[in-house]
Amino acid sequence: MNNDKHLSHPDYKKIYVRLLILLAISIWGPIFALQLDNRFLLVSAVLLTAFGIGAIKAGMVAAWFMHLDIELRMIKRLLVICIFFLILLFAGVAPDVLLPEGQNREMDPDYEYPKIDNPSTPEQ
Repeated sequence: MNNDKHLSHPDYKKIYVRLLILLAISIWGPIFALQLDNRFLLVSAVLLTAFGIGAIKAGMVAAWFMHLDIELRMIKRLLVICIFFLILLFAGVAPDVLLPEGQNREMDPDYEYPKIDNPSTPEQ
């Protein structure tokens, strides 16, 4: 379990410039996508630039600034397990949290809430 390989220190200025370039792409991508006539291509381009570039930037930050690129495999596995349980927690509470109706909820009278067919709740 000894990590004997010696890696050179990353050049943080180059990483910073790369992150700035990706930031510019994530900002200007949706602006240029507004010129597209096809709605599917427009939404795809916006989502790809927003979430795709965001995932790349998050991976760069995790790899270089958190030094996950040189950590032991156990640390990487622990990170994956934590992310799995985070997704599991969200999936467990999302049905209750994302519904507009429920106990101790105040309904907005001006908003038209979507109709949800749930036979377990009585009609009010």
